[in-house]
Amino acid sequence: MATLFDIIGPVMIGPSSSHTAGACRIGKLAKKILGEDVREAKIYLHGSFALTWKGHGTDKALLAGLLGFETDDPKLRDSYSYAEKANLKYEFIPTTLRDAFHPNSVYIEVKGDTNEANILASSIGGGSIVLDKVNGIEVHYKGDFPTIAIVNKDVPGIIAQVTSIIFENDINIENMSVTPQFEGPNRGYAIIVIGMTNVISKEIENKIKSIENIRDFVFLDKLY
Repeated sequence: MATLFDIIGPVMIGPSSSHTAGACRIGKLAKKILGEDVREAKIYLHGSFALTWKGHGTDKALLAGLLGFETDDPKLRDSYSYAEKANLKYEFIPTTLRDAFHPNSVYIEVKGDTNEANILASSIGGGSIVLDKVNGIEVHYKGDFPTIAIVNKDVPGIIAQVTSIIFENDINIENMSVTPQFEGPNRGYAIIVIGMTNVISKEIENKIKSIENIRDFVFLDKLY
């Protein structure tokens, strides 16, 4: 069923919902995942992003998002100036991303004062985005629900332990995927992605992280 957002699109600074509003949201998501102000960013543009990034303001929008601006913030148009004031070092690199899932894709490496993170994300139209990977973990996260992504050794019992903790805290699971990894750096591991109705507390997060054979854990809150 279409929502009002789908019909009228996002409130935004133009010219393009996919190349501007979506790009701003991707930048802001990278900042959110980093968990602090972005000091350095390498931005790899793929597909139509790589071809039209200056004409459609994708560069300004991505910088605006990295600075924490909303899609309708008039400061978006002057994000280069605000980035300079914030001492944000950045580099735009048009390229071809082998593992991109959409023509409007971007891979961003960000550094703060204490943390580092990387994301691969796509702007799929109407201002909507999909987070394809976070720190190398495939999540294909659309922002509909609070979501956790886990990388664990592919051994029996992990799913039961994780879902039991969620159930014990009266949280409903809305969707879940489990993807065994047969090649690459995660070979021998599985990626579990679980969308939930509620945000989990730090206590629940720590309980899940403490499960034996879990290597990586990422929490992603709702986007919209």
